[in-house]
Amino acid sequence: MCFLILQDFGDNNYNDNNNKIGSVTEYAERSSVGSVFGLAKKAGALRIGSELVIESVRKGRALHVYISSDVSENTVKKLCDKTAFYNVPATKLNLTMDELAHCIGCMHPTAAVSLTDKNFLKLMEKCLKDSDDTT
Repeated sequence: MCFLILQDFGDNNYNDNNNKIGSVTEYAERSSVGSVFGLAKKAGALRIGSELVIESVRKGRALHVYISSDVSENTVKKLCDKTAFYNVPATKLNLTMDELAHCIGCMHPTAAVSLTDKNFLKLMEKCLKDSDDTT
């Protein structure tokens, strides 16, 4: 299997005051996914953009690939084929390209990122596991 698709945590939920609750952005902040990506970027352990991600997968540096939810089918196929061939796990997040870019402090929409450090990978897995436990 190429993708582990994370569960949507209620983008369409509204409270009594008709305010949106449980949005994907709140999920990213709550589970510290954005914080881990930001720290990994500062440490140089994050490859940003589909071409750099594919290059890091090809060179054997990528430990895990994270893909935005609104990436084109062609890009998803390219990333999925590379990660499957090189046996690198990939996760499709419920973050849009703009939300992912905001998490890592980029000005341009970001299709995919890859972690290249095992300690950041462990931290990310812990964050994702903790967020799954709270649902």
